This record gives sequence, structure tokens and C-alpha cells, in this order.
Amino acid sequence: MDVSQLPDITGLLVRPDNPPREDVEGMDYSRCVALYNYLIQYAWLAEGRPLATLNSNSTNFFTVHGAEAEAIRPRLDPSVVAFLDNAIIPPWEDFGETPLSIFASALNWPQSLFAEVEADLEDQPVDSMLRLCYVALSTDDSNGGVIYHQRHHRVAIFMHTDDWGFGFPVKDHPDVWNPFETVLSHWIDMINIGKVVAAPHEEPALFEFEKIGPWEWRPYSEAQITTCVDAWDRLCQAIETRISQLPNPPSLISSGSRTDTDNLEPLVALSVLDAASVLDPCFTRSFLSRARRPSFQYIAPGLLLPPADLSGFVALQTFTALPLSQYTVPPVCLFPADTGYQRPIELTRFTSPWVLMEDFYSSSTDTHTPSHISAGLYTTAVDRKWDDMAEDGFQLFLPFTVNAGYDRKVGARKSDGELVDRDSFSGLFQHGFKPFGGNYYRPQRLERLLDCWRKLVEDGVWSVGPDGVEGTIDTFKDAETESRWRNYYISPTW
Repeated sequence: MDVSQLPDITGLLVRPDNPPREDVEGMDYSRCVALYNYLIQYAWLAEGRPLATLNSNSTNFFTVHGAEAEAIRPRLDPSVVAFLDNAIIPPWEDFGETPLSIFASALNWPQSLFAEVEADLEDQPVDSMLRLCYVALSTDDSNGGVIYHQRHHRVAIFMHTDDWGFGFPVKDHPDVWNPFETVLSHWIDMINIGKVVAAPHEEPALFEFEKIGPWEWRPYSEAQITTCVDAWDRLCQAIETRISQLPNPPSLISSGSRTDTDNLEPLVALSVLDAASVLDPCFTRSFLSRARRPSFQYIAPGLLLPPADLSGFVALQTFTALPLSQYTVPPVCLFPADTGYQRPIELTRFTSPWVLMEDFYSSSTDTHTPSHISAGLYTTAVDRKWDDMAEDGFQLFLPFTVNAGYDRKVGARKSDGELVDRDSFSGLFQHGFKPFGGNYYRPQRLERLLDCWRKLVEDGVWSVGPDGVEGTIDTFKDAETESRWRNYYISPTW
């Protein structure tokens, strides 16, 4: 696929240094049209069709739907009209409409454009909510959608019927509602890093995944390995910098000596990963074998580097030697809790974060699956043929629960600002509602956790001593406090 044929939309993507414009009334339709059309053109090109055919045969919402579309024009904000006037609607092909992304189908028809029932249920003004597209990558797409609010000029993506409650009242959920150009930029970013790929719809997916038109979700990409290793290096450098500033720093990183930056020993050697039956290939194997091993011991309060020796690392791995189905990727313990905090954690269908993966919680006494695990940071369990899977995800298992009790107003929070589930031991640093699309079970990315921890080191929230980050694993209980919960919160993204 020759992406050089596509228009250059780099300057239109939403970035920290290129945010949504604030001087626009309504939708920034010219920016949204360019990003939307880029996705349509990308999908068209991925199907092996020339862009010239698209450009010569495509049309727009009002031309395609004629009188039916014209009848609703007065009910639409002028900026939305301008968007629909310029957004490409490709010609209908034998296999149906061209979906906008892995998360969204094609633009809706006029009779389905207004989310009238939902607007009434959520006590929103008449004609205020548009279902621009139905959602894809969902088991319940009948009442979900890419919802544009004409009063606030923001978009929310509700994957399921029961997701609507996360978005109302609108003013109370600013992280759920985003400018349309922000959503489109995130979708394009996922393509650029290879998390979502596109190829002719008839070509089988890599892991028997059910494609959305040409779009295919991948459990991880090469670019994600690289950026995660980079995030690891930034965290190590932040810790090493503070160790070097101690009154009597260890000799390995004292002034004028060889630093850890020069140490190319991997976190875990390939021979050790082989002995522990860590899948080849997988995200975890690539990360552990490419990330460098620093000389300090503690990467976070009470959390150690993985053992470098074969017997020590193998002993940590509870799941890798279990019988597995063809596309199953088992969890791997990356950073174990210090030996003083190894209270066993019971995994059941009610307590395991891997509720959809029966291989990884004990459902009966005759199962091979261990009923308890030790505290620490683990990669997530994945079935590669399922949608919305993320091998780069993680769970932090704590030897205690957070947010105990009912009717809490203060406590650990997820990325959407909602409280972590009551009595959870694995909910810290996780997503919550995903404003850019995605199912509830996809975990947060390891890269984002490492960047969060780096900030805690750089801001002095976590102190650093000769052995690395100081404190015990009980430090994570600070997430429940009113003054410190934000330190243990990762802002929303895909």
C-alpha cells in the first residue's frame, strides 16, 4: 500500500502543541473533514483501489440522500451541515459501505442521524444529539454510536447501551466529550503506530480476528515495543539522576564513572525467557529482552526488578507453563513485590481482572490454574483472536484492596475520573470509560504507566535512595487519599 498517495494531514492532527482551535463556532469542520476524508481514503487505498476512482465517484451526504437529507438540514448546526457537505461518501461496493475506522461504521443515513430516544432519556434538548456513525468492534452496537452533541460541539463514543451513563450530564464529564478532530486524530495515531492496520477485506486477519471492512486490530505493534522501551529508559534515567545526586552515590553511577546508560544487559535474557516459556513472539518477550537492566533494585515503591537469574525468574511465572489455546498469551510477572509483601492474592471469576479468560482464574478444585498469585506488576492475559486485545497492557496486583466500603466520595480513581471499583486489588492506574472507543476489558498500556511513574520520581512524589525508588508497596495506598489520588491517575487516551 503506497501511503504517499494520501494527503499530508500532519499539521492537522491534534497534538499538545497543536490543540483544537478555540476561535471556532461549532465544529471545526474544515479540520474534521480533512481528517475524516483521510481515513476514508486510507481504507479505500487499503482495499487495493486507486484514489482516482474514489475522487471521481464519491459524493456527499446531501447528494446521496437527496430530499430525505434536505428535510433535516434545518435541524443541523451550520458547522455540521458544512461537514456533511464535504465529507466523502464512497461509492457502494459489493461488500457494503466503507467503515470509517476500527471503532466506527460509515456515516449514518438521515433516518438514523438523530439519537432522539437517547436524548430524551438523558434529558437533552430536542435535536441536540447526532449519531454520526454506529460503532464497530462491539458486541452491542445497536444503541451505541459516535455521538455528536450540537449544543456542546463535542463527540463521545458509546460502545454499549450501558455506556451512556458515563457521559451525562455533559458538563460533568469533560474527559468523555472531545472535539471531533481529537477523536479522529487518535484513530489516525493508532494506524500510524501499527496498532490498527488495513488490508483488503477478503484477506484473513493475522489471528483470525473478524475485520471491520479493511481494518484489523493488532494485539501490539513493533512501534509500541519501541516506545515502551523508550519510556522504560526515561524512567531509569530519572531514577539514576537522583541516585547520582545523593551525598554518597553508589560507585556505578558516581561522577565520572560508567553509567547505566552504557549498560546494555537486558532486563531478562532470552535464554531465561525461553526457560520460563514466555511466548515467542509476544510483546512481553520483546520488551524484557530489549529494555536495559539498571543497577538499582526498586523501580517503584516495594516493586523489584525481575530476577536476572533463570531459577528466580521462572519461579515467579505462575501462568506461562499452563496448557494454552492457540492464540492465548499468558500473563507474565514483570516486577514482583518485595518478599515482605507477598500475601497471596486469590483469583476467582469475581476477583480476577481477566474475567473473559477462564484459563487464568481458578473455577474449580480440579483445575490446573493456580488459585493464588503473588503481588506485583503483571502483563495482561490476551486471546489474540478477540477484538480490542492489548498485549502491552498490565495489571498491578496489590497485597491489599483499595476503596473499601460503600458510599465513598474520595478514593483511587480511573482515567475517566470515576472511583476504582470497591475492594479492588488490581484496578489502580486503569482506564475506566474509553473516550476514543474500546471495550471495558482492554487494560491500560504499560508505556503510560512507566511515564506516570517517571513523573512521580521527577516531581519528588517518590523519593529515591541508593537502591532505587524508596518506600514500601503500602505507598500505593496514597491513591485513596484526597490530597494524593491524582498522582496515581493516568489521564484518558486510547
